[in-house]
Amino acid sequence: MKLPLENPKYRKLARSIGLFVGVSGLAVWLFHFYVWGQYDQTRPTHPDYSSGRVHGLNNHGHVVYVTDEEDARLTKLAILAFSLALSGGFTIVIFDEGISRWIKGPPPWERKQF
Repeated sequence: MKLPLENPKYRKLARSIGLFVGVSGLAVWLFHFYVWGQYDQTRPTHPDYSSGRVHGLNNHGHVVYVTDEEDARLTKLAILAFSLALSGGFTIVIFDEGISRWIKGPPPWERKQF
């Protein structure tokens, strides 16, 4: 059974969009590691409560302290990277490869019970 999402007319477009979004997720993830490394090299190793550096970043035992804003930036980058990678993967699986690849026979709601 062919589902409407598996229209071959949009297969190439879906593959291109899915790859672009997935590669964008990888790029954001690599940028996240770049920012993490910058913080690891340039931030103090002792907490400073007067400047707000209270969040510890542990890099294999080397702990540096960042502010709320810097910690939120790293969290947002990680969430964005994960979301883009999943979105790209789902786009490719659903629109390009199709759901019927994993469903054998009629869908459960169309099976005759008696």
